[in-house]
Amino acid sequence: MTMRRGACPTLSAPMETGDGLLARIAPAHGALTPEKLAGIAKAAGRHGNGILEVTARGKLQIRGLTAQSTPLFATEITALELGPVDGFAVETAPLAPPPPLAKRINAQMAERDYAALLAPKVSVTVDCGGALHLDAISADIKLIMADDGQWLIGIGGNGATAHWLGKGDEQAVGAAALAALDLLAQTGGRARDFTQAQKDALRAGLEPAVQHPARADSAPVGLFALKDGENALGIALPFGQISAEALAALCEAVSDASEIRLAPRHGLLVIGLDEPRQEKLPRAAEALGFVTDAHDPRLFIAACAGAPACASARFDAKALAAEAAAAGLPDGPFRLHLSACEKGCAQPSGPVVNLIAVEGGCTLSSVGAKPSERLRTFLTERGETLRAALLRKTG
Repeated sequence: MTMRRGACPTLSAPMETGDGLLARIAPAHGALTPEKLAGIAKAAGRHGNGILEVTARGKLQIRGLTAQSTPLFATEITALELGPVDGFAVETAPLAPPPPLAKRINAQMAERDYAALLAPKVSVTVDCGGALHLDAISADIKLIMADDGQWLIGIGGNGATAHWLGKGDEQAVGAAALAALDLLAQTGGRARDFTQAQKDALRAGLEPAVQHPARADSAPVGLFALKDGENALGIALPFGQISAEALAALCEAVSDASEIRLAPRHGLLVIGLDEPRQEKLPRAAEALGFVTDAHDPRLFIAACAGAPACASARFDAKALAAEAAAAGLPDGPFRLHLSACEKGCAQPSGPVVNLIAVEGGCTLSSVGAKPSERLRTFLTERGETLRAALLRKTG
């Protein structure tokens, strides 16, 4: 392991967690056929603990690797010829091919060899919209195509919190984005820390900033139209996790699909099935443990890895999430966030009710949401149970 402090886990630099080493990969659009995704799942089963995850940002994680098994796993991934699977890459919305603006930024990043100069977790999103947009995803540089074909550029936040520099055509905002990356490479910092003078300089050539209008955050479940006229059928991993066996079985069941694309909020988009196959797939996927109903309460619970997967965790967040979902919670227009330590991992954007473990107990809070009495009672009771368990463990 050669990770910089605060860096994201990669295939070449996995991260130590409570259940072994964690590797994250992000194959680009078009790289994952059913056969190749099945190959990843089977390799994860052989060399990890058999649990795979699709993150809230739409990246694939493999859990339970070891120092001995990671090189073997990496060799099998290389043999699948997925193209680049880690390192810096512009993140794009899953319902359209990467736009030229994203390709331009990626090319400039490679040409200037900036990846090693940027702070860990520096990210750029380029979003052409659609139902599965990237508004909920925070980025150092955020580019969004507006309805009039112009682009908005913001820094240091998500769709609701970014500081919007302005708007312009692809050339203008591309130049501003590359100037911001120049600055990030020079300072090794994050865009949220830019000074007012630096922000003013980045506005050169842009029209005045406008506020980005809020858009509904859709779960990646159901049928979605693609820009080329095809449809994508979306399913999700419950609380972001699935077994290697179930994922391999899904890939076998859709072996005639042209592509399986990763999507934010723990989704998989199956592309290239005819209509009768699209109608049958949800039942088969549900039998394997996937979420296939857009109203499933599991889609509205964000749970961290929890114990025992995370060494810092004070409770099993996935198990508590499953218990809440079985009880039909959450029961309001917000998401429930369960975090098993003070770090607050898996924090979603938008209205949210939080149950977070702290030393000696749990805290219950809400942002933009009013929990029902039933949810409040459920969380209070579980929080007391967890507090008692923590006191026994530490006492």
